[in-house]
Amino acid sequence: MQRYRIRWTKVGRVRFVSARDLSSVWERALRRADLPIAYSEGFSPHAKVSFPDALPVGVSSTGEYAELTFAAPIVPARDLGALSATLPEGMDITTYLEVEGGAPKLARMLRATLWELEWPAVDADELTDVLSTRGRQLLDAEHAEVIRHRPDGDRVVDVRPALLTLAAATRSGPSGAAPTGPGGARTVLRAVLRNDGPTVRPTDLLTALATDVASGTVREPDVAPPVITTRIAQGETVDGGLREALSGEIAPLVLDVDAEAA
Repeated sequence: MQRYRIRWTKVGRVRFVSARDLSSVWERALRRADLPIAYSEGFSPHAKVSFPDALPVGVSSTGEYAELTFAAPIVPARDLGALSATLPEGMDITTYLEVEGGAPKLARMLRATLWELEWPAVDADELTDVLSTRGRQLLDAEHAEVIRHRPDGDRVVDVRPALLTLAAATRSGPSGAAPTGPGGARTVLRAVLRNDGPTVRPTDLLTALATDVASGTVREPDVAPPVITTRIAQGETVDGGLREALSGEIAPLVLDVDAEAA
């Protein structure tokens, strides 16, 4: 048996593929690439491909992870490259790491997530200032409870314990949502959220930023939803950003931008 951990992307139209359908997508790609993936035993065997965390439908990601177990040795550079080529457009394997004996579980390596939210080029500097001010207020607060509306009933979530850091900035150049599209000034909010403990999503963070943390009341809607939300990377938090789990590279909280406010 050989195990590999991979980092892969989910951008463009494939961001609308549900977590439930992902296993089928990967199994078909593995068959087309003719790789010796191992299968579970039992009445209904499944390919041994595990995903530590489901991504909300419609959210982009350059920081998805999976662990693959093979029944026979592979040549990773060649064979994982072939696997990446068989995946749908927008899904690409960008990093891989062989799992050695005694290695910690993958989920333990993904302690935090760097999220990026981007708004279109409308009053970018003004929106950056608003989000920066509210972000500082949120970081200074002890609690930031928001109501998450669910089909099975509303739930109160405290966003503050999961929020490690955030920064708003005004970015120029191609959009993260459409890398080849037009440029222009846009507001970008990056935030590092803990993965352990109760799950807090960017939608919860946006609700907290729209809440007056002093009184706990929600302001009148004054910030449009972001045009794109992206999970940039996962790993462990460090000063200035996040250390990516497989490569060890630092994903910065604040990018090289024209104007920034942290």
